[in-house]
Amino acid sequence: MAQAQFLDELIREYLLYRGFGATLKAFDTDLKADKLKSFRIDKIIEQLCHSIYTYDLNSLRELWGHLSRHMFSKLESNFLPSVRKLENAVLKMYLINTVVTNKPEKMNEFFIKMTNELQNQSEWKDWFILPYIKNPEENPTFSLHFTKQWQDTLLLSLHNFLATIIQYMPTPTLMCYEEEAGKINKLEERNESLKERLAILIDRGPQANVTPVQVEPPQHLLDDFYVIAQENYLGDSQARSFRNIIRNMSSSPILGKKDNPGKKKPGNR
Repeated sequence: MAQAQFLDELIREYLLYRGFGATLKAFDTDLKADKLKSFRIDKIIEQLCHSIYTYDLNSLRELWGHLSRHMFSKLESNFLPSVRKLENAVLKMYLINTVVTNKPEKMNEFFIKMTNELQNQSEWKDWFILPYIKNPEENPTFSLHFTKQWQDTLLLSLHNFLATIIQYMPTPTLMCYEEEAGKINKLEERNESLKERLAILIDRGPQANVTPVQVEPPQHLLDDFYVIAQENYLGDSQARSFRNIIRNMSSSPILGKKDNPGKKKPGNR
């Protein structure tokens, strides 16, 4: 994310200016160890694949744990099954790679380190026999996971999942500075325009022919008094309309017609 990298440079410049050497050093260290790669999804996926293809289980688990703490933990509980499913799929991809590249010692290392965590999960029940099966790519339980289609689908699903999470993560206030600066610039331009019109009115006097400008009060400045004033205005308008209706009704040739006392009603003799 280019914006994040730009802000990193601004922070480094500020820390250097203030003479915060120790803080700057710690900041640079954290940047080098940034596991989220400035939220660049392609870099995160690349790092996961690198850990799988180099049999670096510790790095794989560390990166996934980092994602869990900083991203997945912010999700609602109904997303947790999807997170668990993706995690298990990534671990299975690690195992499949050990079979394809003929690294049984790496497979055994995986089960030694992960058995306590996985043995109570029903999804892993059949996978503990993987080291003892010949040609597991032909076994119905494992054959699907050896296909390129399954692996590509996994990486695509993981990419889309991370993209969705990052898209809806709250943006830090510091990263909204460009948007806020744009709003301030527009307000300043509007203010200058109003000043110019006011100067014209003062110079030309009361006879100046200046097009009036409609100035709407900003929404965040509307207080209760403004709302009450609007309600009173609407109430007066409604009252006047109601009086007009009554007046029209009284002059109606039907409803407003009065009995003539000198004229007898039909039926009266």
